[in-house]
Amino acid sequence: MRKGKKVQKRTQKWTVGIIVAIISFTLIGSSFVSIFQPGMEQDEQNQSQQILEKEYNERKQIVEALTAKLEGNPEDSDTKLALGDAYYDKAIVTAQLNVKEHKEDLGKAKEMYRQVLAKEESSDVMLKLATTAFLLGDSELAEKTYNKILQKEPENSGALYGYGMFLFYEKDDHQQAQELWQKALGLTTDEYLQQRLEEMITLAKGMELNPNEAEDK
Repeated sequence: MRKGKKVQKRTQKWTVGIIVAIISFTLIGSSFVSIFQPGMEQDEQNQSQQILEKEYNERKQIVEALTAKLEGNPEDSDTKLALGDAYYDKAIVTAQLNVKEHKEDLGKAKEMYRQVLAKEESSDVMLKLATTAFLLGDSELAEKTYNKILQKEPENSGALYGYGMFLFYEKDDHQQAQELWQKALGLTTDEYLQQRLEEMITLAKGMELNPNEAEDK
């Protein structure tokens, strides 16, 4: 029975925690988040649906334009990176509209990032790959990539944040996640990232203080 509750708890984390905490702090500059919340009025739900559909169509058009551009020059790494970002950006919306398409978008983003990295190593692109792999459930690739970044750049605040999220949600390692976030908090000057780190540190501390209660919820 307890195991079932733990699985349910993790599922809740992935549906709300990952979408809000990771995707809203996206690696490519978008801050769009429109999630249907329990208790929403019908008018609010309709408005959110319209916003989602509008965003979906806009992001789909960007993907199509970049795909056509890449077909004209298949070896263009800049276009591949832009297309990977476009698929990742579109996945933010499809996560709330169509789970199958969401997975497909992330898979295509991952492939674009891997192709870019095959030609030139970049910590920024590796961070995008790690986060995309994490969201896809490719734990081995995500952890390997986060560690590779941090071995080269131990003070990379974005990687510390992302790997902390991975450890917290995928490994249930709240202590190590908290340590990474504390380190990142002392390194970043980004106010939004500071806020996210403080929120996650508080959450991790709360789960350490009440582990049994947290597991039963």
